[in-house]
Amino acid sequence: MDNILIINSERDERVFIRATSGHFITANAHIDFYVGTSDIKHNHDVSVRTAKLLAEYYQMRGIRIDTVLCLYETQTLGAYLAHELSKPNMFNPNPSTDIFVLGPEYDVSGNMIFRDNLIRMIKDKRVLILMSCITSGRTVERAMDSVAYYGGRVAGISAAFSAADNIGGIEVNRIFSEKDLPSYKVYDKHNCPLCQQGIPVDALANGYGYSRLRR
Repeated sequence: MDNILIINSERDERVFIRATSGHFITANAHIDFYVGTSDIKHNHDVSVRTAKLLAEYYQMRGIRIDTVLCLYETQTLGAYLAHELSKPNMFNPNPSTDIFVLGPEYDVSGNMIFRDNLIRMIKDKRVLILMSCITSGRTVERAMDSVAYYGGRVAGISAAFSAADNIGGIEVNRIFSEKDLPSYKVYDKHNCPLCQQGIPVDALANGYGYSRLRR
């Protein structure tokens, strides 16, 4: 499981992901590669460069963003992204400089909630949902539901890597896709060919990383 493949972006070679092959279980699916985005989330230079690449999508389309909703430790990346979106450009010479950056809180059932002092940052706002890696898209769907519950509107979905190109009718703005990792597969957790072949699970994975079940 230590076979790590480093994949660089064609748009900026200093932006990269680390793909580790194996049998991984997420909350919603089984996957045969874990896509590591730690540098994108925690390395200043890589994070800044990633934010610039993600921001181009909204700048070129003139999509206004009021709030960046950051899932799974993407607040730093979200702050850099908000900074880029607030810069004037030829498509939007007078962008809003008042962009909120926040992460959700979860209740015991895993539902995203926002305290009373934060609701104003969601209600009636154009919200961008930010993740570092999207597999099945179900986490994003739950986030979209939560934004709607609190009176906001999802105006964009961004991720460093995404196996989904569209979620809930919204195109996913991504730097890396399955085209960059052709052997990447997402399986239904109840119909996983790896399990059917008797291949042991290597690790449990989520947006924070993975935890090995065997060495």
